[in-house]
Amino acid sequence: MSAPTRESRRILVVDDNSAIHQDFRKILTRSGEGSEELDAMESMLFGGDALPGSSTTRFELDFALGGEEGVRRVRDAVREGRPYALAFVDIRMPPGMDGVETTLHMWREEVDLQVVLCSAYSDYSWDELSRKLGTSERLLILRKPFDSIEVRQMAHALCEKWELLRASHRRMEDLERMVEERTRALAEANARLLHAQKLEALGRMSAGLAHEVNNPLSYILSNLRHVVRGLETLPCPVEGVRARDDLGEACRDAILGAERIARIVQDVRVFARVDEPPRELVDVRQVMELSISMAAEALRPGLRLVRDFHEVPPVWGSEHGLGQVFLNLIINAAHALAGREEPFIRLGLLRREDGRVAVEVQDNGCGIRAEHLGRLFEPFFTTKPVGTGTGLGLSICHGIVTRLGGDIAVDSTPGQGTTFRVLLPMASRPGA
Repeated sequence: MSAPTRESRRILVVDDNSAIHQDFRKILTRSGEGSEELDAMESMLFGGDALPGSSTTRFELDFALGGEEGVRRVRDAVREGRPYALAFVDIRMPPGMDGVETTLHMWREEVDLQVVLCSAYSDYSWDELSRKLGTSERLLILRKPFDSIEVRQMAHALCEKWELLRASHRRMEDLERMVEERTRALAEANARLLHAQKLEALGRMSAGLAHEVNNPLSYILSNLRHVVRGLETLPCPVEGVRARDDLGEACRDAILGAERIARIVQDVRVFARVDEPPRELVDVRQVMELSISMAAEALRPGLRLVRDFHEVPPVWGSEHGLGQVFLNLIINAAHALAGREEPFIRLGLLRREDGRVAVEVQDNGCGIRAEHLGRLFEPFFTTKPVGTGTGLGLSICHGIVTRLGGDIAVDSTPGQGTTFRVLLPMASRPGA
């Protein structure tokens, strides 16, 4: 604690007698007549230096002629961020507040302030002071006429105590902040773990459900297709042709519905896959070009496709998995452009300084409402009309990207467009 003793400690003297102010100035600033005698007395009492650090400690003194002025100075010092460490307060200061009332008001402004009550009279007994001020370790009594060595000793000791108290408060604040941060981090980790456990449980249930649905669905599709083929080749009289065609149309509608169920089952099976995707060196640009080709049917005429591709290193991931991610994002962007007069999609590849490759899919479509952004990657959540989406596409993309050690995020403004950003770790070497 040597550093604080080299600082200037602020002391306030509250007394209605200006001559007392001068006495404190002579004693505590080591200037004026008698200072050498005080140094010699301290040296004799304490041996060598007067007090530990006393030769390097500077006291900054302020003065107040009454209790109201003293309280105001304490309040202003706190607001300026330069609080007083110690106040010498006279008990009798007519006609305003006495020293006891002044002390109470000053403690309301600065709780750590050390106070020495000075009096030549027995205005209050110790029991009376205890009732009014409480039994406080911040309070000492000094009788007038006071001894100069005693005053200086009090100043050194109480300022040092104030410094230690402030340091203790700062340490406690630091500890509380650390506990709060760690508690918050633990809560976030627990929330992520709980979410992962829920997803795992949902994945296992979905996998079992998909398996159970897929088997009878295969029989239904097979039989429906067999019925359609039979109806097409079944000879019948002219009056029965219309009935046969109606039956065939009904079967074909049933096949479309069953095939949609089959696609949903396939999405659920992909979502439920909890094993790690295969890892290999992947040329992101090549995968992006393949995904563009596969999405050709969704890219309507008049749509402007912009390739903003920079040279990027390969990533260590799954070519099939990333292809599925890019294809899904491109098709979603194309669907968001419905009704736009000048639709465009920008596909970007960028090497970032943090050691990752950024893949961006940007559109100028309808955008996504703010209340939906936080739920986009939830399983089965969709903003599409009923019957046009399962709500698993973005959840599957999120799962693939995160299992590859990457991240996926979205920025969107309703009416202006959306940007999906996939961040993938660069591969410095195979297996890195």
